[in-house]
Amino acid sequence: MNGRLAEMKPALPQLISFHQFSGLDHEDSHTHLYTFYELCGLVGVSGVDEEALFMRLFPFSLNGKAKAWLHSSKNTETRIAITTFAQGVDDPLCEAWERYKSLLRRCPNHGFEVELQVQTFYNGLQPQTKMILDTSFGGSVMFRTAEEAITIIESMASTNFRSQHGRSSSHKRGVLELSTQDAVLAQNKLLSQQIEALNQQMAKLPQQLQAMQANAPPT
Repeated sequence: MNGRLAEMKPALPQLISFHQFSGLDHEDSHTHLYTFYELCGLVGVSGVDEEALFMRLFPFSLNGKAKAWLHSSKNTETRIAITTFAQGVDDPLCEAWERYKSLLRRCPNHGFEVELQVQTFYNGLQPQTKMILDTSFGGSVMFRTAEEAITIIESMASTNFRSQHGRSSSHKRGVLELSTQDAVLAQNKLLSQQIEALNQQMAKLPQQLQAMQANAPPT
């Protein structure tokens, strides 16, 4: 086990407990998960150690009926594993996606809405994997519906699976196991899409200004 994980300071669980989620109507579970991942990032671990860290610390982030929900089932460990899912550094997309879906199947009463399932999976992905997904979407996955996101993820995972199993072990390279050059190309493509969208918005600006002037009350 990573030394930083084994020597985790008591201050970190205490810090996380200051940002607890109780499951009340005015609370946002998405914001809570983002804050939780951000705080866990202070430890600076990755891969298997990162997932172990999430599972150890997540109960400290809950309170009230949210904590009661966590402990209300024999599937407590699976629920934590779902909520704190993380793609391994060397895991291709197809394996990460199947592992995540397997966790959901093992705990059919997990209580997570589809939107939260997608966001939890996306948040747990490696940065390069997120970049490729965002490029395929033409923007952030989080701006799409859950159904659209799942369709794209399934398609890319299927392509990744065929790539993984269609080559010899000495030449395997998943679609999402990117070299530095691949990552730069993907980032440039996403940037080009964003610039194109901005140019389209700017082209509409004169018409919008004319419409505003035409509708302005006389002075």
